[in-house]
Parts: sequence; structure tokens; C-alpha cells
Amino acid sequence: MNNKTLEQKRASYAFEKIKEVINKPYEKDFSSLIGRLPTLILTNGLGNTLSFLFSKGKNHHLMAIAIISDWLFNETDLKIIKGEFNREWFDNLEKIKDKNNIANILNPIVLEAQTHEYIFATEETLRLLNWLKRFSEAMLKKGD
Repeated sequence: MNNKTLEQKRASYAFEKIKEVINKPYEKDFSSLIGRLPTLILTNGLGNTLSFLFSKGKNHHLMAIAIISDWLFNETDLKIIKGEFNREWFDNLEKIKDKNNIANILNPIVLEAQTHEYIFATEETLRLLNWLKRFSEAMLKKGD
């Protein structure tokens, strides 16, 4: 029986994902991006921020999308947003940019979610980013 709190699950997930970024060519850029994402989301909204990350399309942007999507669709026990994220995409981030995969990630959050679901997804993403930012600051090389 798993007695972890949701906050502990967020922390554990964030820790594992930050470990995966260590020594990747985009480590510094990812670290910098993770530090800025909460502000981008609070200023522009989750949907606009995810769309921005897709439009940039570099590996550190795609990794951020992958982590957020995997958490919202697969990992959190509170599966309010019903989207599709294939964990194999972590090994090939370019697959995330496929039009169908973009739709599978964005549509449930931006186009199909009810207001309360969108708010939940935003709040849950911000809570996850809090842990990602903490571990990123402690474990990753610093970006510009």
C-alpha cells in the first residue's frame, strides 16, 4: 500500500525527472526554462504557455511539455484531465512535435477542459513546477 501524500508524489516524480535531465546537452537551458515557467503560466495561462513551448520546439521545451503532460495525464492520482502522453516520447522528444501528438496533449487541456478542469490543471502544474524548480536549482547546471 502506497501511503505517500500527493505532495510527496509530486516531489518524487520531479526528482526523478530532474535526474533524467542531468548531463543532457540541454541541461542548462532546461534549468533556466523551469525557473521561468511558473511566471509564464501565471501571466499567459497554461494553454498559451504550452503552445509557446511547442512553437519553440527545442529539446528543453519539449522535455518541459513531456514532464507536465506525463504528470497530468498519467501520474497524478487526480486524473481530471483525460489526455494522452506516451512515456516512450521521453526517449525521443521529437515525436512530441507530431501534429497528432500535439493535439493529444493540447486538446484535452485547452479545447476540451471545463473551466474547473483547466484551473485544476494549471494549479497542479504550478505545484509540480515548484518541485521541479527546487530540484533543478540544486541538481542541474545553471542556465543563462
